[in-house]
Amino acid sequence: MKLMKKPIHFNPSMIYKSRLIAAVIVLQALSSLSAQEQPVPSGASMARLHWISMPGVSIQGNRVLVRISPGSPVIRRRNCALSKFDISPFQNKELGISILMRGKNVSPSRRSWNYNARLLLSYRMLNGGIRWVEAATPTGDFDWTRVVLSDWIPSGASDGTIYLGLDNGSGEVEFDLSTLKIAVWNETAEPPETVSPQAARELDLIESRMRNALLSSRTKPKNEVLALLARQRTDGTFENIDYNDENRSRWKTAEHLSQTRAIARAYASKSHPLYRDAPLGRAIRNAVNWWSSNRPFNSNWWWNDMWVPETLGETLLLVPDLFPQGPERTAALQVCRQAKFLPRYTGNNRVYIARNIFLRALLERNIRPLNAAASALTEEIRFASFENKNKDGFGGIRADGCYHLHGPQVQFGNYGCEFLKNAAYWANIWQDTQWQFSPHQWNVIHHLAFNGFRWILWHGKMDLLACGRQLGRNAAATKGKTTLAALRLLRKADPGCFQTYDEILNQSRNNSLIGNHHFWNSDYMVHRRPGWYAAVRMNSVRVRPIEDGINWDNSLGRYFSDGVCLIYRTGKEYDNITAVWDWTRLPGTTLPATPVHSTKQLRWTLRPNGKSRQLGETEFVGGVTDGVRGAAVFTMNLDGVKAKKAYFFDTDAIYQLGADISSTSPHEVATTVNSCIRNGEIRQQREWFHHDGIGYRGKGLILSTGKRTGDWRILEGGLSSPRMETRDVFHLQINHGIKPQEASYCFAILPGATPEETANWRKGKVLSNTGAIQAIEFNDGTIGAIFHEPGKLGNFQTSAPGAFLIKGNSVIAVDPTARLQKMNLMLDGISKSIGLPTGEKGGTGVTVKF
Repeated sequence: MKLMKKPIHFNPSMIYKSRLIAAVIVLQALSSLSAQEQPVPSGASMARLHWISMPGVSIQGNRVLVRISPGSPVIRRRNCALSKFDISPFQNKELGISILMRGKNVSPSRRSWNYNARLLLSYRMLNGGIRWVEAATPTGDFDWTRVVLSDWIPSGASDGTIYLGLDNGSGEVEFDLSTLKIAVWNETAEPPETVSPQAARELDLIESRMRNALLSSRTKPKNEVLALLARQRTDGTFENIDYNDENRSRWKTAEHLSQTRAIARAYASKSHPLYRDAPLGRAIRNAVNWWSSNRPFNSNWWWNDMWVPETLGETLLLVPDLFPQGPERTAALQVCRQAKFLPRYTGNNRVYIARNIFLRALLERNIRPLNAAASALTEEIRFASFENKNKDGFGGIRADGCYHLHGPQVQFGNYGCEFLKNAAYWANIWQDTQWQFSPHQWNVIHHLAFNGFRWILWHGKMDLLACGRQLGRNAAATKGKTTLAALRLLRKADPGCFQTYDEILNQSRNNSLIGNHHFWNSDYMVHRRPGWYAAVRMNSVRVRPIEDGINWDNSLGRYFSDGVCLIYRTGKEYDNITAVWDWTRLPGTTLPATPVHSTKQLRWTLRPNGKSRQLGETEFVGGVTDGVRGAAVFTMNLDGVKAKKAYFFDTDAIYQLGADISSTSPHEVATTVNSCIRNGEIRQQREWFHHDGIGYRGKGLILSTGKRTGDWRILEGGLSSPRMETRDVFHLQINHGIKPQEASYCFAILPGATPEETANWRKGKVLSNTGAIQAIEFNDGTIGAIFHEPGKLGNFQTSAPGAFLIKGNSVIAVDPTARLQKMNLMLDGISKSIGLPTGEKGGTGVTVKF
C-alpha cells in the first residue's frame, strides 16, 4: 500500500513538562501520512510488534477496540494497547507513524493541547527524559480516518512505545492494525531536472539577490571575527558555547551556527578586511563539518526544522567556494533537508519551511523542489479558510485585516509580523522572474498591510495588545521596527500603491491616521485620535485568548485579552512594563487576584488546574463603529468572576462601564483603570486624577504608586537566570472586594486633557449602566448603546440584544454574537426589520435610515 504524497499542513504545539520528565508534542493531522515510505528498519515492522492490552481494551486479529463508558472509574486511566519497538534505526531521522481509526461518542479533552483518543509515541532521550509525541484525533462520531504523528528522533533515543486507545476520556475507538505505517520521511536528494537557460539565468539572479540581502546585514568588525576564531577548537566547536544546553526558547548550542554564519558573512563581504581570508575559510569548513557530523537536537522542533536549516543554508549561500561538490557539501545539504513539509506546518510556519526548502533547492539547482517550495510560499498569501476556525492549525489573513494563527487569535506580532516580513522578502527576491507575485496575491498583501498593520502602529511601535505572546524586552519597539522595514520592502517591489505605503510610513512618524476600527473577527477595537491611541482586546467563543506559557513565553498572560484597554500618547506609557505588571490588575480588566504559582522550572502560571484556554467563555462580545467613534462589549465569565463590560470611544474621551459584577472566587476582585509607567507629577482632587497628560474621572478611584520589580523570565521563557527590571508605576483601580454581587463601575479617561479640564469635565453623559443596558451620549449627541437583552432607551427600541450607534434618524446595528440573521428595530415610532451579515462578516454593522 503506497502512502499518499500530498503534504498535510499542520502546526503542533508543545508542552514542556519537565527537563527530566517529558516533552509533549501535539500534531493535528487527520489524513494520510505525508511521507515517502521507506523499507521499514528491523524491529519496526508491524509483524514484529507485540501488543499488550489492559481491561477495557481488546485486541482481535488486526483490530484494537476500546470502550469506556462515561462515569467509568477507569476513565482517567490511559486505556490503551501498547507495543514496544526499536526506535534506534530512526535516530537523526524524521519518523512518521499513521493508522486508520474510527470512533463513537468520543469525549473531547478538557486539557490543554491533549486529545482523549490516542495515537501516542513515547521514547527515552539520551539525558534520561521521556518524550511524548501525540497525534491530533477527532471527537464525537467519526468514520475511518487516518491520523498521523511525526517527530525528529535524536541521537541516543531508545525504548520506543506506541499507544492506541483512550486516555482520560470516554467513548469507543477502533484501530485497524493492518493500516499502521511506521516510516521515515525521505531525506535523499530528489533526482534533478534539466534547467532551461532562461530559468538558469533567473536562478542566478535570485541567488545573487539572496546573497546580497545577507551581506546587507551588519558584519562583525575584524577584531570580533578574529576573537571568534581564537575560541574555535580543532574539532570545529567554540569554547564559549554550551553544547549540552536543552533550553527550548534560547538554545545556546545554536550559537555554534550563529557564529559560523557571522564568520562567513565577513569572509564573503568584499569590503571586509578578512575577505576570502584562508584561516577564516578553514574555520567555516570545520564548524560546518562538525555540525553536519553531530547534528545536535533540541526538543523544540522549531530549532531542528526551521532555524538550523535556514542558518546552515545561508552559510553555504555565502561561501560557495568553500563547499564544492563533494562529501562535505552533501553532508551539509543533508542537514538542510531537516526542513520538510510535514503535518505540523501551517501559516507562517509553512512559509518558513518553504523558504528553507527553496534555499536548499537553489543551492542544488534542483528545479522540482524549488517550484514546490515557491508554490507553498505563495499559497499562504491567502485568506484564512472558513472551516475549522477553532482548531489549533487554523490561521491566515482574516476578513477584518487581522492575521491569525494557532486558532482564531490575534497574531499581528510574532507570526503576522514574520509573515509580512517574509512576503516582503520574496516580493523583492522574485521580482521580474517567473515566480513573482500575481495581482491577486498583491491584493491579499494590501489587505493585510492597509486594513490591518497600519492601524496598530503608534510612534513606530506596535500596540502591545497586538504583539502576541512574545511580550518581552522592547517587544513593541522591535515588532514595530520589523513591520515598518517590511512595509518599506513591499513598497520597493509592489507594482502599485506607492502612495498608500508612503502614507502608512508617514503615519508611523506623525500618527496621522485617525478613526475607529473594529477587528470583528478578532474581538479587538482600535481607536486613533490626533494626539492619542487606545485599544481594547477581548475574546469570545469565536476568538481564542492570548497564548500563555508556550515555550515558556508569557506565562502570566492568562488575562491579557480579557478586556485589557491600553491608552497611549507618547508611546512610552508601557515601555518594558510587562515584567513588573501585576497580571491580575491589567488596564481595563475586572479580575480576581488569582495567586501566582511557581514551579521548579522557573515558570509562573495563573492557570487554574494548569489549563490553557482554547477559546473564550462567552458569545456576547463585539463592537460597533462608524469609523470615528466606537463601542465595544465584553461579557465576562472567567475564574469565578462574571461582569458586563462596555467601552465607549469618543473623539476626546474613553468611557468604561461595568455592571452585574459578581464573583464566587475566594480572591479579591478589582477593576483596573490604568497601570502604566509613572512620568512626572500626579494631581488629584475628589473623584479625579491627572498624570502624564491624561485625566481620569470616576467614583472609588484608588491610586497606588511606587517602584515595582519583576523578572523577565515570566515573559521570556528562554532566560534561565534572573533578569530583573524595576519601574516606577502609576496604578489606578476600583476595588469590588471579595465575592461582590451586582457591583458596578463607571469612569472616564481623558487623554490630552489638562488638570483644569479634567476637574471641570462636563462632556459626555452616562445614560444607563445596568445589566440590561449600558449607554453613553457622546460629545456630538451620538448615542452608543449596548443592549444585553431586548429593550428600550429613549426613542429607540430593539427586539434583540446588540450594540448600536444612534444619531438622528440613523442607526448602526451589530449582533455581537454573530449568530442572528435579522433584528427588529424601532426609532421614533418607526419600525424596521433588518438583515444581518453572516459568515466572515458576522459581527459587522448594518446602517439603517428611519
